[in-house]
Amino acid sequence: MGDNGQDKRKQKGIKSEQSILLQVTVLVLCIIAAIVFAVMSIFSAKYRPLAKEGFRCVFRTIMLKPCDTGLDERIKAELVSGLMKYTPGGARFANKHFAMISWVFVILTIASFGYTIYGFYNFYYYGNCDGPQSAGVCILNDITGDYGRFSEPKDLISPTNLDGITAGDPNSTVTVVEFGCFSCPYTGQAEYTMKELLDDNKIYYVFKPFPLPNHEGSYDSAIAVLCANKQGKQWELRQKIFAQQLVCAEEGGQINIKELAADAGLEMQQFNQCYDNRETATELDGYIQQGKDANIYATPTFFVNGKPVVGPQSLVEFEKIIDEAN
Repeated sequence: MGDNGQDKRKQKGIKSEQSILLQVTVLVLCIIAAIVFAVMSIFSAKYRPLAKEGFRCVFRTIMLKPCDTGLDERIKAELVSGLMKYTPGGARFANKHFAMISWVFVILTIASFGYTIYGFYNFYYYGNCDGPQSAGVCILNDITGDYGRFSEPKDLISPTNLDGITAGDPNSTVTVVEFGCFSCPYTGQAEYTMKELLDDNKIYYVFKPFPLPNHEGSYDSAIAVLCANKQGKQWELRQKIFAQQLVCAEEGGQINIKELAADAGLEMQQFNQCYDNRETATELDGYIQQGKDANIYATPTFFVNGKPVVGPQSLVEFEKIIDEAN
């Protein structure tokens, strides 16, 4: 009698475990279905009833009640019958290991949602999807037209002076002031446009370095470019820095400022003294304060005759902005 009692308790325990596993599997499956159909219902009304079934199933399972919609069984049947047309072996595997397959899908779903949240976090703080050192394209930039936090250009305040690294015709009817970071890939993208506009003598250009603290090497690069500006070679060095930035983003490593300065043709004794002694730090800190006073939240940020423009623009778009400013 004792052995029979133990066997019955074991069988009861196994059935209980199977019941819990079944409930969890149903919950996992219904969560996936609810999310998928909810997204699809945005584009087609025919999926809305299925989304409601999915959410109802999730709710009832959480409340330890059976899923009364039959959605889980229909999904399983559709999956198995669909596979049967192409691979009977795959259909048998799916039928036997349906719980495991459901868990794989829910893990992938959770991971994708987590990565999406991570992308929004990076976009909010760094202006791209993949973090402060990313040089890749972020779809959120194209969707929103924003290259930093969710702030409106109207919140930006045009700087009150035109001191900085200057180029072009001071008598031009259009003045473009740029706040840029030499470790920011988007500032690097804007270099070509600015050079083209200057070559066409369309603007008076003022560059104010605004190193972002979350961009590695940005402050040192700004110090170096200001030192190069004393020798009239700021363009040569900044182009070297932006080019090396892309290499570092793809291959890793850090920018060697002095090596780039030598490649840019600077007189190195003068440059080393300026760079090592931080002779341009006070000047740079002044530009940083101006950027803060202007409420700069992303680089590059331009002011075209005082009108703010955030993020790199194509040459055609910038020419349009300049024509409107004339």
